[in-house]
Amino acid sequence: MVLQTIFHSRAPFDFLQLQTLYTDEAQRSSCDSATLQGLNDLFVILKTGANEAHKKLPPHFDTTLRCVPHYGIWSDMEEEIDGHHVLNALDEMDPNIVVSHADFEYYRRLQRNGLDAFTAEELYKWETAPNTPSGHDSPGWRLDKWKFLPMADKAYRQRPEAKWFVFMECDTFFNWRNLVRWLSKFDASKSLYLGQEMRIGDSTFAYGGSGFVISNPAMKALVEHRAARMEFYDDYTGKHWAGDCVLGKALANAGVRLTWSRPTLFSETPFNMNFNDTFRRNKHIWCYYFTSYHPMDPTDIAAFYQFEQKWNLEDSLLRHSDVFRDFVLPQLGPEVADWDNVSTDEQDSASNASFPECHGICERQSDCMQFSLDGQDCRSSKKISLGHQRHRRHKDEPSERMVSGWMMDRVSAFVEEMDASCNGEDWILP
Repeated sequence: MVLQTIFHSRAPFDFLQLQTLYTDEAQRSSCDSATLQGLNDLFVILKTGANEAHKKLPPHFDTTLRCVPHYGIWSDMEEEIDGHHVLNALDEMDPNIVVSHADFEYYRRLQRNGLDAFTAEELYKWETAPNTPSGHDSPGWRLDKWKFLPMADKAYRQRPEAKWFVFMECDTFFNWRNLVRWLSKFDASKSLYLGQEMRIGDSTFAYGGSGFVISNPAMKALVEHRAARMEFYDDYTGKHWAGDCVLGKALANAGVRLTWSRPTLFSETPFNMNFNDTFRRNKHIWCYYFTSYHPMDPTDIAAFYQFEQKWNLEDSLLRHSDVFRDFVLPQLGPEVADWDNVSTDEQDSASNASFPECHGICERQSDCMQFSLDGQDCRSSKKISLGHQRHRRHKDEPSERMVSGWMMDRVSAFVEEMDASCNGEDWILP
């Protein structure tokens, strides 16, 4: 299936136009009845923070959350956003921790005056703070680790009859049709914890960005285990830096082991992922269905939701290979202006290159799949990435314009080779 109405090979689509299209279609189209029936068994837990909620939450209301009947949104401050109630995940924390722990200085200010408690300079500094080996260097991020265990407790109390609890972030995209079908292959009466595996020290856990799923018995075990050891887990959280790891540690201590679920739950996006990636004894992700992508910004969510809705008309499930063929491939071409395809290998011999020269450099490398010219700096790559639109920084400076290109004959050969590598694989199962 090729989406000729929106996607085409000669140039990327207009994202602003696409946002208008998906919101209009969202109001017209009905939720798939079979998927909706499966969604009734789920309770979706969306985690955010006051520093990002007004920007990142609204796109979900008309896309990923539109057909979800049961969900809760938790943040570090209670508020209303576009008619949706956002709950405070931390309102039942030990008061002694709230008033004394350094991580809660930001929280205390936030509760008193909301975001008005912070200067524009502070907010900008935190928004642009770099990532470190211990995560994002901002007070909102350091507070975030405290939300995971309280959210689990609150969600279980809110809907104790749910078969599955699905945790997601503001920049996570879920394909519910795929997720519901995948979960139907598991026994929800068992203690299950499904997610993309990560490791910190001796702890293996599900990465929060790609989303993870906990069955009802496992959630019950987690909540009861934590309730009996509240002081221990508060102390453990205070000394750790990753809340998803803290939750994974508590589940392991409660006797619930992680079921490794990559690439069904996936921490990359169609815009920058390596579709040639492998896992577990060189199995290709290409051959498998996906249920989530991360990190997706609001524009990414708008674009991919529109694609997903059109695909759903065919009543088919989506594999990573389908996403490449029908979402990525139609946007590739020999020359696409104002586009960054995330080519990373800098060519020292081409610091003053023209676009034809940059193309020639890639062409002479038998394994080069794409290239880009940023001003006069040529870069190439052995992997295929879609990337993002990149307008000129200064419209009067043509040297700043970025142009990308793909070796389309090699891309076609890549698709044929990858399709031949599949042997009926579909879901990641234990």
